[in-house]
Amino acid sequence: MCSAVSIGGSLWQYSASQGDALYLALEDNHKCLQERLNKVSTNCDLDSPADTHFATAVHKLGNGLAEQLTEFLDAHSQTKLIVIDTMQYIRNTGKFTGTYAGDYHDMDALREIIADRKLTLLLITHTRKTGDADPLNLISGSTGLAGAVDGVFILEKGKRIGSSARLTIANRDTESHQFELRFDNLNCRWQFVAEIVGEDNAEETLYELLNLLLDETQTWSGTATHLCAALSVLDPTFSVSPITLSRTLKSHAEYLRTRYAIEVKFTRSKSARFIELSRDVIEVEYETATEGTLALVG
Repeated sequence: MCSAVSIGGSLWQYSASQGDALYLALEDNHKCLQERLNKVSTNCDLDSPADTHFATAVHKLGNGLAEQLTEFLDAHSQTKLIVIDTMQYIRNTGKFTGTYAGDYHDMDALREIIADRKLTLLLITHTRKTGDADPLNLISGSTGLAGAVDGVFILEKGKRIGSSARLTIANRDTESHQFELRFDNLNCRWQFVAEIVGEDNAEETLYELLNLLLDETQTWSGTATHLCAALSVLDPTFSVSPITLSRTLKSHAEYLRTRYAIEVKFTRSKSARFIELSRDVIEVEYETATEGTLALVG
């Protein structure tokens, strides 16, 4: 990714905006980093207008990292991408680390660093060892991590020592994707194999279940977890995580309004976030017919 940005190239079929890239290789030493750079050197243009910058050690979040990144960005105003690999190295360990409040707070702190700058901050973290039908549930940490960011990439290897993997991209405001990938050891990069097109109609099933839910009551209010439970009562085979449900409702609110006349609102209290669903019912009154016309008032 950093190489594609620095030369204005592409990642698979997706073109990159040219600019500087900063890669914080915090799990590496200079020797390992140089070995990987040598493998991808045929794809790097050392004479390009922009460049990829590297660091193997930085300060922690809340203890100098913001100042370091701000200083770098002020000196390299054309930066388009910052990669932090891995996120754990920049976090201050404390009693709130790993909790929803702690994870959300750290994501907000990182968001403030790049506020008003046109660039992407990519955080690398680990996945859980146990499997899950919903890839978003594989992210190590609380739901605050995925809930506070604009998008999530989840890379799942078929076998630990294998070369095949699936990449799930779940974004808040743009289209989501799933790709089949294969790792090329010679060039040290993931190769695109195919885009995975879902065979089920999970979203349409969700819409129908919401429709059924509001057939029973014209309004519904509760947390995403409560809504998941209510939908599973209507269809025990339907399974989706609360965070995926919230993301889907946010990104498809207009579709639900126009297709199903379902209004979706999100509110929050000091302790929780709530989803409010209501049926947009149009009350129609019929006036007395005059000369064959029928007036509708709604």
